Amino acid sequence: DGSVDPQGVLNGYRDKAVALGASYITAVVTHLLTTPNGDQIQGVRLDDGRELFAPIVINTAGAWARDLLQTIQIDLPVLPIMRQVYVVQTSIPTNGFLPSIFLPTGLYVIHENEGHFLIGKSFPDDLEGYDFRMRPHLFEERLWPELVDYLPAFERLKVVGGWAGLYAVNTLDGNAILGEWPQVRGLYLANGFSGHGFQQCHAVGRYLMELILGQTPALDLSIFTPERVLSNTAVVEHAGRII
Repeated sequence: DGSVDPQGVLNGYRDKAVALGASYITAVVTHLLTTPNGDQIQGVRLDDGRELFAPIVINTAGAWARDLLQTIQIDLPVLPIMRQVYVVQTSIPTNGFLPSIFLPTGLYVIHENEGHFLIGKSFPDDLEGYDFRMRPHLFEERLWPELVDYLPAFERLKVVGGWAGLYAVNTLDGNAILGEWPQVRGLYLANGFSGHGFQQCHAVGRYLMELILGQTPALDLSIFTPERVLSNTAVVEHAGRII
């Protein structure tokens, strides 16, 4: 992560799925559909009123995962939290490719090309909600001083771009929620990655496929079961982790 193009990987998986016979529909899912007693998934409803029926539905809605599950009275501890990334131009000689840099504070610096870097950091007071407005002043006020403190070479730079987006933050423990929801057969979740979803997506896709097909998973990810949401049991990494 940081040196691989997520959109390129997504396109590769999508193209391969289509070549194997999958069909893609561009639409907005507004509701999940279940049996009258709510214990079996039946499909989804789209914003144009169409209903698509299936015995298995996988929620991969990211920052919108909780909203979708609330249509069948499931409250997932996943919130849309705003994040910003800034593109800076410097005169730092890089001599080609540099590895991604992650400071102990959580600030990251990713080399894009000669003299250009992506810089960002998560803060406890980042806004919740579907807000995609950039706040350029935050770089100068909060990121730049910290960056220069660790890496003085970044004292001279120019902010030349950036974007705002959403993290799907799992407020229970910051880790993925993977597997079948215990109370609704056929409803599988892949939610709450809290910013590290692309790092894990390849293993997650295989794991869910194996669960759905009733196979023994090649990699046991059951520690991330959705059941821990119902029991309020957090899965916590080492306290000294950087990210």
